[in-house]
Amino acid sequence: MMKRIMIVTLIMVLVLSMSGLVSAQELSGDDVLDKVEESIDAQSSQVKLRMELYNESGSKRTRELEAYTKDGEYDKALICFLAPASVKDTAFLSQEKKSDDEDMYLYMPALGNVRKIAGSQKNGSFVGTDFSYNDLSILGGGKYKEDYQATILDEDDKEYLLRLVPTDEDIEYKFVKMWVQKSNWFPTKLEFYDKDKELYKELISEDIKERSGYWTAEKMTMKDLDEGSKTVIYLDEITYDLELNDRIFTVRYLRR
Repeated sequence: MMKRIMIVTLIMVLVLSMSGLVSAQELSGDDVLDKVEESIDAQSSQVKLRMELYNESGSKRTRELEAYTKDGEYDKALICFLAPASVKDTAFLSQEKKSDDEDMYLYMPALGNVRKIAGSQKNGSFVGTDFSYNDLSILGGGKYKEDYQATILDEDDKEYLLRLVPTDEDIEYKFVKMWVQKSNWFPTKLEFYDKDKELYKELISEDIKERSGYWTAEKMTMKDLDEGSKTVIYLDEITYDLELNDRIFTVRYLRR
C-alpha cells in the first residue's frame, strides 16, 4: 500500500513539474516580437540592394540602392539611390529617438532641398514603391514592438501567427497578420489590413539565410493587392556590426 502511494505521489510530482515547464515556455505575442528582434536586429548594417518595380500590366523598372542602419540612443537609417539616373542621389533619412516620434527626411536632387515627411505623409508611397514610409521600419531590423502590440492568433509546431495592432496613430493599418518561423524567429509573411479590415498589401520574405549570426531574407516582395503592383527587393551584399560614423545620419549629409 505504501509503495502504491509513493508511486502515485511521484506521478503527481512529475505531472506538476511538466505543467510548470510547459507554462514557462508559453510565450505572449510581445515575447515573440522580442525573439524576432533578437534574431534579425544587428547593432549596425550596410546593405546593397536591387529593387524591381512592377505595375499592374507587368512593366518593370529597376533601381539600385545602398542602405545603412545604426542603433543607439537614436535608431537611425539612411537609404541612398545609386541608379538609374532619374533617381540617383535621392536619399532618405530616419531618426527615431527611444520612446519618441520618428523624424523622416527625403532629399530629391531635382528640387535641391530636404523635405521633412509629416505624420500624415508617412503612409504614402516611398519614392514610387509599394512600401510606405512607415513600412521602412520593417526593413530596418524588425522593431515591431515600438509601433505594434501583438497577440497570438494561432500556432503549430512550425510557426506562430500573430495579430499586430498599431500603437502609433500615424500608421494607417487597422491590423497586420504576421507568420513567424519557430526555427529561427524570422517573419516570413505579413498581411496588411485597411481600416475596413480588408486585406490590401502583402509582404513575403524568401531565401532566408543566416549571415554573421543574423537571419536575413535575400528576397522580399511587397504586393499592393488593390493596385495590382509589386516591389521586389533583392539583397546583394550586407555587412553587420560595423563601425559607422554618426555624421552620415544627419540632414546635412543628405545634401553631400
